[in-house]
Amino acid sequence: MKLAVAIIHGIGTQPDIRDDEGQHVFAQGLIAALRRRLGVNADDVAFQSLYWANVLDKRQMDYLKRLDDQPVGWRWMRRLVTLFLGDASGYRKVSQAYDTTYEEVHQCLRNGFNALRAKVDADTPLVVLAHSLGGHIFSNFVWDQQRINLTASCPRDPFLALETLTGLVTFGCNIPLFTFACDPVVPIRFPGHCLDERIRAQARWLNLYAPADLLGYPLRPLPSYAEVVAEDRALPVGPWYIRHTPLSHLAYWDDRRFQDYVAHHLRQWLQASGAGAVDTPCIDAPGLA
Repeated sequence: MKLAVAIIHGIGTQPDIRDDEGQHVFAQGLIAALRRRLGVNADDVAFQSLYWANVLDKRQMDYLKRLDDQPVGWRWMRRLVTLFLGDASGYRKVSQAYDTTYEEVHQCLRNGFNALRAKVDADTPLVVLAHSLGGHIFSNFVWDQQRINLTASCPRDPFLALETLTGLVTFGCNIPLFTFACDPVVPIRFPGHCLDERIRAQARWLNLYAPADLLGYPLRPLPSYAEVVAEDRALPVGPWYIRHTPLSHLAYWDDRRFQDYVAHHLRQWLQASGAGAVDTPCIDAPGLA
């Protein structure tokens, strides 16, 4: 394999349903769409879904069930608030005595990266696609790992140390909402230390947000983030009746223009990783114009 791609979901309930490859249902459609666009080069990419929803879903659903006999209104909206905001508040890093949820979520990511590592070599370039709160979670995960990677030298397994991180695509990302308690605001170090010059030259952190997505934000306006984020791209996603509403937050996964955008950059990373002649399907790359 020439490239490893990990896909992280965001806020909201997610079923723990997997296909024969072990890919979770939230990522299956996107993986299939990217493979179609990559053509023969899809064989050079190892995909892995990173699933963490099970840490919080059961607690949230148990609480909602206990409301069945309570005189509360707007139950459908209360459910959304509980499942969406409950993820963000439940994940937050708190005092060490109560800090199990933060670590449980990160262990889910660690398990996923171990599964991906089993498919690739230790020096394989890594690309991460992170939706919504998944972008914040991955940023924290990298930050914690980088505190372990104290020197610029390559660790024994640079892949698991996240030092082969070459591409990061955040979409519907709400990292800015978690920075206001921080002064100064300091982003993760990007890209990884253990990349050859050709791959490093193509390393990109790309951030996409639908203009109507109330949970998706530009990142470059944050202090110091312009140094690591190559692009903030406003990209309307979803069918016409969703594209201009806050529901666009959930529409990236199946959007053709988003899929074309990601596939375009995957081909660039593949070429930089030495995958040889990269097949370029005859498509417009909407979102690139």
